[in-house]
Formats: sequence, structure tokens, C-alpha cells
Amino acid sequence: MNFEIDKAFNGGFKFAKKNYLLVWVNGFLAILSTVLASITIVGILIVPAIWAGYIESCLRIRRGKEVKMGVFFKAGFSQWGSFFILTVLCFLGFVLGFLLLIIPGIYLMIAWYFVFYLKIDNPELTISEVFSKSMELVSNVGWFKLFLFALIIALPVNIIDIFTFNLASVILFPFIVMIQVEAYILASGKEELVDKELIEEIRINEDLINAINDIDN
Repeated sequence: MNFEIDKAFNGGFKFAKKNYLLVWVNGFLAILSTVLASITIVGILIVPAIWAGYIESCLRIRRGKEVKMGVFFKAGFSQWGSFFILTVLCFLGFVLGFLLLIIPGIYLMIAWYFVFYLKIDNPELTISEVFSKSMELVSNVGWFKLFLFALIIALPVNIIDIFTFNLASVILFPFIVMIQVEAYILASGKEELVDKELIEEIRINEDLINAINDIDN
């Protein structure tokens, strides 16, 4: 685990800047799909799967994998039932927590910060294991450190939104998303794994180029 707030912001900013249009367009499509799906009760059931697919595409962007515009739904729908249950449990937990003098709700929002990322990254985990693993990661990071991280993301943007009619959120959306993805990568300790995968891909590509050059010669 190598989570630091500045590293999460720096890393997320770098990948958002590099892939701004892709992250923004897919995010817009996820929002549009959510609005259209929410028209019917049946459609509401698939909303968590839409966002799980979007988050999965952002994780692949962070890991240097190929991601195409508009092609991100499959990953979420492959486990739509699990993501729906996760969403319902989180919602009930947050509501109950806020009813109990607010503080328990805030605590759970941070303690369960990584549940979706973990389920996307580890589909073999059960629902209970995902919640336990998220609380373990948050404990390792430090609850107050992650709370501060979340506050730094949300507070300035929300304040600016008041004066810009939500324009700040529209413009900064890719940065907000990729910073949170980077936070998960760092908190889960998968930064080293990502680097190794990229190095291996580079090595394979270099070997392929060398082989083609040898044939040409």
C-alpha cells in the first residue's frame, strides 16, 4: 500500500489529461444511459451495472489498456446482480447511518469507499468479502486521510458549481474520476502490478518489432 493524497491527485491528473476526451465522452454516455434507464422501474435495476462498466473502463485506461468510446457496458452487465445488491446495501447503510446522528453515515461512506472498485477488479469476491476488503483497505490507508482526500475532491468543486451552474463538474469530471481511480490503485497496492504489466507489454512489443526488422534484413 502506497497511498498518499498528493500521489493520487498527481497520478489521476496525468491520466485524465492524457485521456480527457475518452473519459468525458464515456462519462456523458453513462449519465445519458442512467437518465434514460431511470424512466422505468425495470431500467433502474441496470443503473449500477452501467456505472460499474464505466469504472471498469477507467481502470483499464489507468492500466494502459485499450478502451473505445461507448464500449464499456459489457463488464458491468456481466455482474449486474452483484452491483445492484452492492448499491442497495450501500444506500441502506448510508441512510441508516445518517439517521443515527449523521456520523455513522459519514463513517460508512468512507469505510465502503472502494466496494465497487474491488468487485470490478475481483469478481470472484462475495458481497460480504467486498465490504470487508474495502474496510481493510481504508483501515490501512487511514480513515481520516481518505476522508480528507474525499473532502478535497468534493468541497471545492461543489462550491464552484454554485457560482457556475454545475459547469465545474462538467469540465472537471474526468479529473475527479481518474483521481479516485488512482486512489484505489494506490490503496489496493496494485500500482506495482500495473507497472509490471506495462513493462511486459512494452517488452513484447519491442521483441515483435525486432523480429520484424530481422525478417526485413
